[in-house]
Parts: sequence; structure tokens; C-alpha cells
Amino acid sequence: MSIKSFSYSQLADLRIEGVGIHASFSVNLIVRDNNIPSGKKLYLSATGKTNAAKAAGSGKIIFWCNVRDTLTNKTYKLTRDRGECFAVSIDDIIIGSVQFIIKENIYSPPEIEIEAGYIYDGGYIGSAVPFPSSLKTIITLTPFDRF
Repeated sequence: MSIKSFSYSQLADLRIEGVGIHASFSVNLIVRDNNIPSGKKLYLSATGKTNAAKAAGSGKIIFWCNVRDTLTNKTYKLTRDRGECFAVSIDDIIIGSVQFIIKENIYSPPEIEIEAGYIYDGGYIGSAVPFPSSLKTIITLTPFDRF
């Protein structure tokens, strides 16, 4: 079993008065992978952080994150389920978690593609997304065990 932590940042601009370049954001991921006889069992959880709401003075931030298994091209959405627990710092916003299995492939290493971003919800004045609207990266996992 391997547990790794990843942190990614994205410079961003949000065209709302008072925000501008304060729309930059970061996403922290915890990836746990267990080798099983048929492949790999993965558990991912994520939190996000930005100063956009503080700079605007009101509104809320709604983070989202998707994970794509590059071997099967399946996409999984991180969600918050009732009863789950997360450890976060004071400014972190919980994005959610997901659990899935990657089938073993002898020709390619196990990789996942992460795409994350947020929506600024200003309430009655509307919502906006930063530019660029998301960050995307590929994480190479530990190799498959040959049972």
C-alpha cells in the first residue's frame, strides 16, 4: 500500500472587482493505492484553497475535481458523502473523495489524470469562473504487482 500527497497550484485571473490575480488556487490530493490480484484499488481525496472570496468580500467558492483512469479512459468525480471525515487546515475547502479499481495492464504503467477548478458563486449577482478555469496534471502511480 502506498499513500502519497500531491499539491498543485494554478495562477488564475477572475474579472470581478477586487479579485483579479487573487483568483489563483491550489489543490491538495491524497492518493492511496493498494495492489490487488486484478490490478490496483485507488482512494483519492482532495481539498482546495483560494483567496478569491476574501478579495471579493462576499460569495462562496465551489471547488470540483475529476479523475480519469488513462488506461480505460473512465472519469470519476470527487464527491462528499455523508459520514466521511477529512483533516483540513483553516483555509482549506473540502472537494471530496472517490474510490475505484484500475484493472492491471501489462503494456502501460498505471496513471491517472486530475482536472480541478472552482466556480465563484456571488449569490444574486451571479457566478463566474477564473481564467484558466482549471488545472490538469497526470500522476504516475506505483507499478502493478505481478502476483
